[in-house]
Amino acid sequence: MIAGAHAVLWVRQEGPGNDACRFADAEGGYLIDGSSTDADLNVLRYRIRARDDGTTRRVRIGAKSRIFVRRAPDDTWMLNGKPVPAVTGAKDVHFGFSPATFTLPIRRLKLGVGDEVELLVASLDLENERLDPLHVVIRRTAHDAYEWLETETGATSYLSVDAHGIVRTHKGHWSAQA
Repeated sequence: MIAGAHAVLWVRQEGPGNDACRFADAEGGYLIDGSSTDADLNVLRYRIRARDDGTTRRVRIGAKSRIFVRRAPDDTWMLNGKPVPAVTGAKDVHFGFSPATFTLPIRRLKLGVGDEVELLVASLDLENERLDPLHVVIRRTAHDAYEWLETETGATSYLSVDAHGIVRTHKGHWSAQA
């Protein structure tokens, strides 16, 4: 668990925008609560609740929860009340608009330096309001560094993290303010 609460403000590297996020212990698991602002100053609120084992439990997107995602203990997913069989088996949700969700599998897996694991994650497509399967390989390259490889596209993200597994830098995309 992330002891207490930790806040981070990320600044977008490829243009205007930021993401303010809080990580805290909550309800026998932990809470990720944030808001991401794009170049047009549109604000998108999000909240993720994770179980005590670090797996996603539920997600709300938007000020009035226009998107609601729930993951059952048997790894089945629902989006706005409808089953999403394509992501059955995934334990983590992934957002393309925030670095916050990288923390979920990093914290949960506790990889040693040099270790890697292949995962299925439920990737939220906001534009089309759907969950898509995303196959990734997460590799720990140093005490505070990870690579996130999307196996279908070959896209690789380079992440540095703090002692709590919270992303500090998503190279070329996000940087946390000190």
